[in-house]
Amino acid sequence: MALFAKTKTPIIGVDLGSGYVKMAQFERKGNDLNLVNFGLLEIEEGTIVEGKIEKFDVLKEVIQNLLSIYSFIGNRVATNVSGKLVQVRELVIEDLPPQELYEAIRWEVEKVLPLPVDKISFDYQVLGRVKEGGEDKLYILYAVAPLEVIETIVNLFKSLNLELVSIEVEAFSVLRLLKFLGSVSTDSERLFSIINIGHNFTSINMVDKGFMRFSRIFPWGGKKLTDKIASYFGLDEKSAEEKKKTELDLSNTNSQIFEAVQEELNELSLEIKRTISYYFAKYNEGKMSDVTIILEGGTANAKNIDHYIEEKTGFGTVVNRLFADIARYNPNLFTKEYLYEMAPMFAVATGLALKEHLAQIKRKTQARR
Repeated sequence: MALFAKTKTPIIGVDLGSGYVKMAQFERKGNDLNLVNFGLLEIEEGTIVEGKIEKFDVLKEVIQNLLSIYSFIGNRVATNVSGKLVQVRELVIEDLPPQELYEAIRWEVEKVLPLPVDKISFDYQVLGRVKEGGEDKLYILYAVAPLEVIETIVNLFKSLNLELVSIEVEAFSVLRLLKFLGSVSTDSERLFSIINIGHNFTSINMVDKGFMRFSRIFPWGGKKLTDKIASYFGLDEKSAEEKKKTELDLSNTNSQIFEAVQEELNELSLEIKRTISYYFAKYNEGKMSDVTIILEGGTANAKNIDHYIEEKTGFGTVVNRLFADIARYNPNLFTKEYLYEMAPMFAVATGLALKEHLAQIKRKTQARR
């Protein structure tokens, strides 16, 4: 133990999306959690494709610019890996000591994946215990990504002289944000469907009794709406994006802009409904439960998208604006309205930034018992 140990600086959550890089950081002062800063920058198309970094130097420059523009503390970061290359699956396995459990999961992973085990990186969470064949077993959710993808991310942050604390899948980050505010618990009978609408892909993560039970990624993103608007009105991409942000109102179904994107919106709502129905059929013996859909990502800011999805799917729908309520903030730097508007885009970055803060709360809670 060092005689004069340095206090660790709070983690900067870095969300590597295919359209934007987003960062958020919080620090604890006494019993209060304070927002240090947050920000985002757009990245060049094709920089990140299906979760794989294709333009290393372009992404490096964007991260450098974000760090220089916004006043973050220290150099400790946590980031995510997402896209079609990431697989999240469930597994029921014998209750084993940690090291034996790791090796057993590794062996199970090798059986079902096309890549050899030395070419992948995986992480897992023990969700609970189940009875199988009269025996107590562990119910596990594991995430797998190609080792090449992980190594590129590690090299990226190393080249920036940043200390990479962790890499995790998007689903775990989002769940942490909900747990931090007590929005989900093991006592809850309500099922949550957390839907992150990204630039090119949408992820649907099913949360039951405080645990991530199922995750799916499919190729539908906000760019589809932009492209349809550009084609319909004869606009360039930048003008179409601006038109989408300022004019699209999903309650005005008679407008030209709604007509331009209606087919794509129907596809999105159908995929959501199919996924939730599949979950009920496979994991809930076909029984329907109370479901709340939580929308995230930039497209979640489309006016009345929550009402539209609720009407089309039949499930209660809200937009994730927890970022606006999670911490104290300096009113000279931010307004409540601005935080509220930006909140859906920063769900993943916030969840990453909260990694150690949630752990501290758990330790304090256990100490009081």
